[in-house]
Amino acid sequence: MGIEAMHVGAAVRGSMRCGPEHFASRIVADTPDVFSTPALGALVEKTAAEWMARHLDEGQMTVGTQLVINHTAATPEGMVVTAEVRLVAVDGRRFDFEWTAHDAVEQVGHGTHQRFVLDRARFDARLAGKRGEGG
Repeated sequence: MGIEAMHVGAAVRGSMRCGPEHFASRIVADTPDVFSTPALGALVEKTAAEWMARHLDEGQMTVGTQLVINHTAATPEGMVVTAEVRLVAVDGRRFDFEWTAHDAVEQVGHGTHQRFVLDRARFDARLAGKRGEGG
């Protein structure tokens, strides 16, 4: 299929039900038991990454390089958060997205996300070098 099949303006959605593992209180003491900002970021990144993965050639992978999160409303336990990620620009191996997220009541966040397509073998070799494994 290839990444060439991903067109500016295309969008995908991903959802997650807010559970205790997503609570802000698990990250920062004395904060509410609501969907955390890191959980919102993870939902956005997962949605974009899994969508892109369906378009990659063998030996390719994507990495997130930027995530801007404007978390604008709290979501309580049990409520589903849905992120819509829309491709807004492609520049070679760089893919730029805008996203919004909603729960059943309102918009809870918006922002941008950027991913790069990389050669997995080259990435792994560089990482091995940082570990002092040679390669």
